[in-house]
Amino acid sequence: MKALSLAAAALVTAAAVPAPSPAQTLEQALETRSEAMPRGKHAWQETWLVPESGPSAPVAAQVRKFAGRVTAYQDGDRERLELRAASGDELGEPLVVVSDGEAYWLVTQVGASPLVQSAKASDPWLALILSGPPGDAPTSREVPAEGGGIAAVVLRAPAPSDFDTDLAFALKLSQGGSLELPGLARFSPGANPNVTAAAGARGVGQVETANGPISVTPDPEAVRWMEAQQLPPVALERFLMEVRLAPYDALPEEPGT
Repeated sequence: MKALSLAAAALVTAAAVPAPSPAQTLEQALETRSEAMPRGKHAWQETWLVPESGPSAPVAAQVRKFAGRVTAYQDGDRERLELRAASGDELGEPLVVVSDGEAYWLVTQVGASPLVQSAKASDPWLALILSGPPGDAPTSREVPAEGGGIAAVVLRAPAPSDFDTDLAFALKLSQGGSLELPGLARFSPGANPNVTAAAGARGVGQVETANGPISVTPDPEAVRWMEAQQLPPVALERFLMEVRLAPYDALPEEPGT
C-alpha cells in the first residue's frame, strides 16, 4: 500500500513539473556557450554530416550526408554564426545568429529579435550547433544522439579572423546578408599541382607548383567551356568528400581503405 502511495506521489510530482520547453533548453545551451567563449578574435568554419536517414547511426562511417555549413566569427564575448542548410542539391540562404555579449539574436534584413523567442528556438540543427564547443575543437568530432548512436560528424577548419567587427556583430543584415567565406577560397593553386591544367585554360602563363614553376599554354576555348559548367553546391560537396579534398581530408580513414 505504501509502495502504491509513493508511486502515485511520483506521478503527481511528474505531472506538476512539465518538461523543459525548447526555449528553456535553448536558454541553457546559450548560457553555457557564453561562459565557454574563447578570448580574442577568431573565425572558423564547420561542415556538418548526418546519417542518410533517421536521427542517428550506429557508427561514424554511416554519417556521411552533407547537412550544411556553419561559419563563426568571434571577438571576446561577441559572436556571429551563419548557418546554411543543404536542401536537395542547393544551399539555403544563411540563417544569421548574433550575440552582442548580453544575448543571442536572430538577425534579418529587417532587424533582430531574441533568438529564444523566435520560431528557430525549436530548430534541432541550431540546437546541436549551439551546444557544440565555441572555442577549441578537434578537426573532426562526433555528436552523440540522445537515444544512442551518432547524430552528426562535424569537421572544423580555421578561417581568417581579419573580419570587420562592426559589420559582423551588427543587429541588422547588410545588403547581401552574409560574411561567409567563398566555399573554394581555401584551395591554393600553388599547393595543388592538380589545378595546373585549369590554370592554363584560364590564361595563366606560369604556375607555381610543389615542384617549382611550370609553363602552361592558355586555351581560350577551354576558358569558355569551363565558365559554362555549373555544379550544384551539394554535388560539389559530394565530389570533394569522394576524393577527400578539404575539409573532408579531416575524416578518419575507414577500415579497409
